Amino acid sequence: MVYFTSIKKSLHYIIHHERNFHWSKVIEIILKTKNMRKKGNNLEIETFEYYLLCKLENNVLWVINAKYKT
Repeated sequence: MVYFTSIKKSLHYIIHHERNFHWSKVIEIILKTKNMRKKGNNLEIETFEYYLLCKLENNVLWVINAKYKT
């Protein structure tokens, strides 16, 4: 189980991914997903539709990367 108190956008997400992957969709995916893969401080959420990469730091979940798979 992963615990965090807030979800924030990283600078990389804002610059490279915010135009293509809306923030409301990111929040929806994070809150509905039960099978996050944990690699150190990073969390991956991957399905056939999308890929999210997040970093857990001081109880804050930073969204680094968000992509739709094609």
